[in-house]
Amino acid sequence: MRRSPLLPLVLLFSLAAACGGEKGEVLSGGAPDFQLPSVDGTIVRLSDHQGKVVIVDFWATWCPPCQEMIPVLSDLHRRYSEKGLVILGVSLDSEGLAVLGPFVHENRIPYKVLLGNRKISAAFGGVSTIPTLYIVDRSGRLVRKMVGYHSAGEIEEHLRKYL
Repeated sequence: MRRSPLLPLVLLFSLAAACGGEKGEVLSGGAPDFQLPSVDGTIVRLSDHQGKVVIVDFWATWCPPCQEMIPVLSDLHRRYSEKGLVILGVSLDSEGLAVLGPFVHENRIPYKVLLGNRKISAAFGGVSTIPTLYIVDRSGRLVRKMVGYHSAGEIEEHLRKYL
C-alpha cells in the first residue's frame, strides 16, 4: 500500500483542528513586507496598507478549518473595514490561481485573496499549521499570531486594541 506524501500534512492540520486554536501568541517586531498576486489580477503589498490594521490569514481551499474561517473573516471584513481593517487571505494552495479563483468566486469571499508561496510563509516565521492568522497594527508591527479556527469574538478581542 502506497502512502500519500501529503499524509503527514493532513495529520498535522487535522490535529490542529481537533485541538482547537491557540488563544494567540503576542508578537513584537515589524511585519515582513511582501508582494503577491491576487485573484483579481492585482499585485498586493503589505506596505500598501500602512496606517491600517491588517489580518494576514494563511489558509488553503482544501483545509476544512480554513473553510470554516471564511464566514468569520467575511463578517469581520464587513463590520470593520470602514474602521481601518484590511483582511488579506494568503492561500498556500499549490494548484495556483486556477483553483483559487473559482473557489473565491463560489464562496463570495469579500476580502483580498492572494496566492502565497514558501517564501512568504518563511518570512512570517514558517507557517506549519493552517489556518494561521497574524494581526499587524497600524504602525506595521506584528502584534498577534493565532493558530487554528477562531470565532469572530476571539479575533475581535484582540482587534479592539488596534482599531
